[in-house]
Amino acid sequence: MKRLFEKLITPVTQSSKASDIILALPRILCGLLLAFDFGASKFGMPWTSSESNLSLFQVSDWFVEDIAQYGGLFALSPLLFAWLGAASEALGGLFLAFGLKTRIASFFLTCTMLVAIFFQKWDQGIWGMLPAMGFLWVSLYHIVLGSGRFGLDYLIGKRLEEHRILSTPIIELKQMHKPSKLGTKSKIAGMFILFAIFSAQAQSQQVTFKVDMGNVATIKNVAIQGSESPLSWDKTTMLSDMDNDGIYELTIDFNTSKKNVKFKFVNDGKQELQGADKRVIWFKNEPVVANFTFNEFQFYKKEQLQKLVYSEAQIKEDVSVLKEVLQYIHPNIFKYRDSLSLQEDFQELEAQMIGNPTLENAYKQVSKFAAKVRCSHTFTNPWNQSSTTEKAIFHQPNKIPFTFSRLGKKIFVDKNASDNDALKKGMEIKSINGATTEEIMTRLVQYTTSDGNNYEKKLERLLTDGTEKFSMFDIFYPLEFGNAEQFELELEEPNKKESVQISVKAISKTNRTQILEDRYGKLESSVKEGWNFKILNTNTAQLILKSFAVQRNEFDWKAFLDNAFEKVSKKGITNLIIDIRGNEGGQGEVGEYILERLVRTPVELPAMISSVRYKTIPESFKKYINTWDKFPYDFTKKIASETDGRYFLKDKYSVARRTYKPRKDAFKGQVYLIIDASNSSATHLMAMYAKKIENITLVGQETGGNQKGTNGSFMFFLRLPNTKVELDIPVIGMQVEQDAKEIYDGGVIPDLRVEKNAMDYANGIDTELNTILELITKK
Repeated sequence: MKRLFEKLITPVTQSSKASDIILALPRILCGLLLAFDFGASKFGMPWTSSESNLSLFQVSDWFVEDIAQYGGLFALSPLLFAWLGAASEALGGLFLAFGLKTRIASFFLTCTMLVAIFFQKWDQGIWGMLPAMGFLWVSLYHIVLGSGRFGLDYLIGKRLEEHRILSTPIIELKQMHKPSKLGTKSKIAGMFILFAIFSAQAQSQQVTFKVDMGNVATIKNVAIQGSESPLSWDKTTMLSDMDNDGIYELTIDFNTSKKNVKFKFVNDGKQELQGADKRVIWFKNEPVVANFTFNEFQFYKKEQLQKLVYSEAQIKEDVSVLKEVLQYIHPNIFKYRDSLSLQEDFQELEAQMIGNPTLENAYKQVSKFAAKVRCSHTFTNPWNQSSTTEKAIFHQPNKIPFTFSRLGKKIFVDKNASDNDALKKGMEIKSINGATTEEIMTRLVQYTTSDGNNYEKKLERLLTDGTEKFSMFDIFYPLEFGNAEQFELELEEPNKKESVQISVKAISKTNRTQILEDRYGKLESSVKEGWNFKILNTNTAQLILKSFAVQRNEFDWKAFLDNAFEKVSKKGITNLIIDIRGNEGGQGEVGEYILERLVRTPVELPAMISSVRYKTIPESFKKYINTWDKFPYDFTKKIASETDGRYFLKDKYSVARRTYKPRKDAFKGQVYLIIDASNSSATHLMAMYAKKIENITLVGQETGGNQKGTNGSFMFFLRLPNTKVELDIPVIGMQVEQDAKEIYDGGVIPDLRVEKNAMDYANGIDTELNTILELITKK
């Protein structure tokens, strides 16, 4: 047995170190690729991406399903074969890279690659099989050679040799150290394997791009930009229309290891789909011909939508999964309702979905159900929906051709993207297609979310200003009132009682954005563009912050704020207006960074108590949910106490009491914080904390959020198994410590309430800002 072990371990070495280096390179490269990419994507390793949701040494469910489809012996025990195959790549890859037990690891890898070639890749042709073939060649080679000189097996073999050397006859020692005769052949084979592996990573993919420019008024220099060479985001590649049919074409051969290419078309130097996602084409290892319409996403026609229906069994399965996962994870599912009413809602959801078993209705009904939870972070997040849902609902050309603001349930035209010049800023829209705007807003708030009973926040979510990627009004108006090719509007100008009737055509979201930018200039599309600081007069400055979503590091936000406060100090400003209207939150650090510069005397801030409703996520849930971090999967070691089925997290996972102490460079003047119903999450908390600082006056309207607490911090994204509708579910319940026995079920109330009015809006007057400036003048 010892001699067998020694033979398995001891490698064949070459006549020179250079030869061994050539042989070691493909072995190490392949081992690292298998361990850190191919294997780690399906087998839980410490470096496996958190998006895979795999615990250590766990195999992915999708891989188990793939193995089961091979049939025969594999179908009898797919989990076992999936685990062996994935482990041979992830763990065997490590052994191969380090040259440890090389022949054994190579044997298992050979078996795995043979299965991959004949059962998984065979139908994909030679290019599809090439990666597995490359790994197969390396494995076969090292079954014979072992690790070579540059591997741990060589060191182990030398140690075994030293233990035997005193009892080994001289003639055997000579044979043992006799140079290998593989020499030149080994070098050639090694170079061939290196070439094979590198070529396996970069494959030729042919794509023909076709874009219909028929909807474009002025066509000039039609081009494309993209993510993969020879395309680039820094330069344009021209398309041509050789037959003058209005369809511009270009065929490109990509030589890439990537699975897709992202791109956008360009006309006259202007990129299409402003403020929207890039287009994507997935490679298929065969020529692809893709047809598009300029500045329009692909969407399903009526006959395609009619095919998106589900059986009663499928709907019942979706509702069952939703019921089980939501009740288990959501930290405050019973905060605003009892168990009986929740079960009634589940029953109603199932009945409504079965009654109209289409994808559109499924999204509509799940959204309506989620709104009843009364949690602003529990919703059918448009950003996370499937491409099928996007084509069925979001990309349809059934959107209103204007943006609007609101006063309560009244809506007023802001920007006009229609071809009717009679639609002007400030006009009140009294009705759309015969339904009054009050009826429209009342019916649509059934689908929008807020924390607790904050009704103004639900209305605010329907606002459409043109800068948003997805508008809730755009999504739910057609679902509730039906698709329309045009809208009959009843309008009323300010201070005029007579109404005007006009008709405007429906439009797509992307086309509306393009027209708005052509008419009114570039719309805000980044956090940085929503940040502005200006000196209003000799003693007053204004800091405008439209978002706290600075986690993408688009710019140095701390430097921006430091620079603003430095200017305030140098100019001797005594009144600082901080405007967070329209700011739904983001990173709480931003609000605290500002407030710390405003206190004159020490201010103690309350603790934030964090709790969850579960200890660990069941394995059965993991095929339906995912998130960006491993943290919320297991709270076992993060819990400090338990009360009535609620687990309170340890202090390091919550926000403890803390004190803002005056800084030497702190602002010494009066601060006015302008707030409104959009403020949620981090901006809601900023308003709560600002209430405790004596030199800050809150001006405007009640915030979003809720003083009874919010939910969030971490999120699970639940995708229903059949309809594929996605629902965001928050993980941690967060409650600000408060002394009051009766906590207000709503947002933060301003110190100075200022109601907006239609005349100011129509005339472009900032009601809240003017109120503050008048107040400063009277001081």
